[in-house]
Amino acid sequence: MATPLPSQPDLAQLKRLAKELLRSARAGDESALRRLRHGQRQVRPPVLADAHRAIANGHGYRSWLELRSAATERSRQLVGATASAPVFRTKTASDPSLFTASAFLERAAASGWEPGPLPSSIIFAFHGMYANLLAEDARFERNDLLAPSNATMFTTVGPGPIIGVTCLSPGATAMIGQVENQVALLGADRFAILGSAGAIRSDVAVGEVIVIERAVRDDGISQHYLPAETFAEADLAFAEDVGRALNRRGVQARLGSTWTVPTPYRSTEHEVTALAALGVDVVECEIASLLAVAEALGVAATACVTVTSSLVNPSPGPGAAPTMPDPKAVLDALLVGVGMSD
Repeated sequence: MATPLPSQPDLAQLKRLAKELLRSARAGDESALRRLRHGQRQVRPPVLADAHRAIANGHGYRSWLELRSAATERSRQLVGATASAPVFRTKTASDPSLFTASAFLERAAASGWEPGPLPSSIIFAFHGMYANLLAEDARFERNDLLAPSNATMFTTVGPGPIIGVTCLSPGATAMIGQVENQVALLGADRFAILGSAGAIRSDVAVGEVIVIERAVRDDGISQHYLPAETFAEADLAFAEDVGRALNRRGVQARLGSTWTVPTPYRSTEHEVTALAALGVDVVECEIASLLAVAEALGVAATACVTVTSSLVNPSPGPGAAPTMPDPKAVLDALLVGVGMSD
């Protein structure tokens, strides 16, 4: 029997329950595994989307998105830094899209397009050097069938799971389109960003590598997928897997949080001070969008960023440049984190 939501539901507590349920399932707890399987046989390991769905079903909702919308609408106690709602608040709860990824793909197929083999995971890289590295990497070949129109994409060759790396210009729109297309094609179900970020706390050093577990939703896209709330959250198990892979291969990394903005030139002192007080580490332009869309679509996502600048610490003088991690080492470690053989 479903348990009704209280009159003032605590969405943060619901998220914690989902994470605890996932941890129990991954530890082999049979009761937790049964809840996550929803009566169906699953051959893949459980992911956060399974736990979200189980928590929603336990409260009488068909999906996590429905539960989330109901909880947000009931509480309406959004204070401090929160994502704005879309113009029409029903959008994330009930309004279907007029044009979908499935419709786009059907039109493409009708014109003769075929996707070819689909990846199991995709990394989105927001720096041109990664396209240069991959073009010289014998493990990869260029894939123009799946690449967004403004991007260069590479996929692995040979045995093992297919991993894709899409090299994009800064900005989230093309990335989100590819996520939607992959979900509609039943292709990749794990997505990670490989990028750079600027520190907004004085104790965050240039040269650090941070695996993102949550992102402040100041991005302009996430509110079209999820109800208004301060943070979008990564799939924690996926983020931890990525962090372990980085550290195992000699790239010192830690979990942390980011603030996603749509423009690089409008971060103010008031915003930075307030978000630093919340423990937010860095600022960038894409991550909250990916995490929110992944949650809405039921797939896993995280991000790995190298801190390349600081909004709060003075730049080092001549001859005092910080030590930066090797970009290829970070890429190789992240590839292992998303499923490539070590």
